[in-house]
Amino acid sequence: MFQDLVPGFDALAVGLLALLILDYIRVSLRQGLRTLPGPVLARFSYLYRLLMVYNGDGPANYLKIHQKYGPIVRVGPNEVSVADPKMIPVIYGIGSKFTKTPFYDTMAPVYQGEVMDSMFTARDPIYHKHLKSSVSQIFSMTNMKNFEVYTDECTQIFMDAMLDLENQSLDFSKWLQWYAFDVISAITFQRRFGFMEQRRDVDDMIGKIDTGLQYVKILGQLPFIIPILRRALLSRQFQRLNLLPDTLDRFMKITEEEIDRYDHHSVENRKAGRTDFLAQLREKEERSGKISHRDMMNHLSNNLLAGSDTTAISLRAMIYYIVRTPHVYDKIQTEIDEADRHGRLSKFITYEECLKLPYLQATMKEAMRLHPGVGFPLERYVPPSGAEICGHRLPAGTNVSISAPVIHQIKDIYGEDADCFRPERWLEASPESLKAMDRYFLSFGHGARTCIGKNISIMEMGKFVPQLLRHFKISWASPLPEWRTHASWFWKQSGLIVRLERRVAP
Repeated sequence: MFQDLVPGFDALAVGLLALLILDYIRVSLRQGLRTLPGPVLARFSYLYRLLMVYNGDGPANYLKIHQKYGPIVRVGPNEVSVADPKMIPVIYGIGSKFTKTPFYDTMAPVYQGEVMDSMFTARDPIYHKHLKSSVSQIFSMTNMKNFEVYTDECTQIFMDAMLDLENQSLDFSKWLQWYAFDVISAITFQRRFGFMEQRRDVDDMIGKIDTGLQYVKILGQLPFIIPILRRALLSRQFQRLNLLPDTLDRFMKITEEEIDRYDHHSVENRKAGRTDFLAQLREKEERSGKISHRDMMNHLSNNLLAGSDTTAISLRAMIYYIVRTPHVYDKIQTEIDEADRHGRLSKFITYEECLKLPYLQATMKEAMRLHPGVGFPLERYVPPSGAEICGHRLPAGTNVSISAPVIHQIKDIYGEDADCFRPERWLEASPESLKAMDRYFLSFGHGARTCIGKNISIMEMGKFVPQLLRHFKISWASPLPEWRTHASWFWKQSGLIVRLERRVAP
C-alpha cells in the first residue's frame, strides 16, 4: 500500500534501516566505551537499563552484573556502572567536576509555570550552593534539639495507637510511613497531616509520591525522552490533555497555605516560640532579606517530598532486621533496658541520649547499609576533560554511576559476611577498617551533594526505635517469611507485618 503511495518507498525504507543500523554500530563502538565489559544489548539500546529496573529489582540486578562483569560495566549506550569504592571520591567528592545528569530532572516539580529545581534535583553547582547556603544551619546537628519536641508529639500519638491495637497484626510498612510523614510535616511547619490519627493515607499524598516515582523509574532510563517531557510539562496545551498526573501539585498548595497561615499569625507565632523549619526560615529571611518566596517554597515542599520516604525506609529496615535477627533483638533490648534502669533515658528518649547507645547506633548503620533508602545508581556526567575510571579513560559526557546497594556488599570493605545483617561489624572493626566502612557508606550520598536532611533522619530513628522497643515487644506476624521490596529510585518495602505486645517496665 505505502509502496503505491510513495514512489521509491522500498529504497527509502532500506536506506532508513541502514542508517539506523549504522547509528547503532557507531554508538556501540564509541571511543572509550567499546572495550568495556557488559551485556551486548546494553551497547546498542536503553532497553537493557529499563529492563534492569522495570520490576523494581534494580538493586539485585546491578549487584548481579557487577558480580558477572567486574567493577566497571557498560549498562547503556552512554552509561557506565562502577563498583569500585576508590572511585567514590573521584566521582562524588568535594571539588569533583562531575555533574548530575538529566535523570534528576524527572523529580523536579513545576511551580507557577516553571520547573523548580531543589537542592536534590539542581544540576548547576552554583545554584545548588545558593540554595544550600540559606538552610545549612537549620539542618545542622546542633539545631536538631529544636525539632525534638515535634518528633516527641508524633511518637506519643504512635504509642497510643499501638496500645489501642495491641496483639493485632499490623502493617508496619504503612504505620512507619505515616509516622515519618507526620514527623516531617510537624518539623517543617508545625502541622501534622493526621496520617496516624486517621490511620490512612490522607488525601492520597503518599500514593501520589509513589505514582510519581513509577514515572521516574521508567522515564529516567530513557534520557532522550527527559528533555522532551520537561518541555511538555511546561506547555499549557499539554497540561490540558491531562496525560500525566501532577503528583506534586498538592504539596505545593499545602506549602503555600502554611506560609500564609504563619504570616497571618506572625506575632502569635513569635510569642509561642515556634522552632519549626518554617519559623526558623522566616526569622532568617527577616534578618537577611536574602530568601525569596520561591526559595522558601522550594525548601519547605522539598522537606515533605524527600523527608518522609527516606526515613520510613530506614525505620522499616531497622525494625525488620531487629525482629528477624533474635540475637540482635536481645542485645539491643538489653542495652535499652540497662540504660533505662540506670536513669539514663528521659520519658521521651532524647537525641543526645540515643547517641550513648552504641549497639543501637551500630544497628541503625547496619540496617541502612543492607537496605539504603535509594536503590538506584547515583548518576553523574564525566567532566569536559574526561576521566580515568577503573583504569579506563572515559570521554566527556559519559554517564557514570555508583549504587549504594552494590558498594555496601563489597567484602573487602565490609567483611566476608557483607551480605549478612551483623551490627557488631561496626563495633569490632579496627580503626582503619572502620574509617573505610564510613568512607564508603553511601546511604546519604557523598561529598557536596550528601543528603542535607541526614541529621533529621538519624535523629528520628535514634529517638523512635528505642522508645518503641522500650514499651513494646514486637514479633513477626506475616504468613510470608520475608518482606517485599520495590525500587523506583527510593527502595521501598511492603509486607512488614508485625504484632505488638505491651512490655512491663524492666
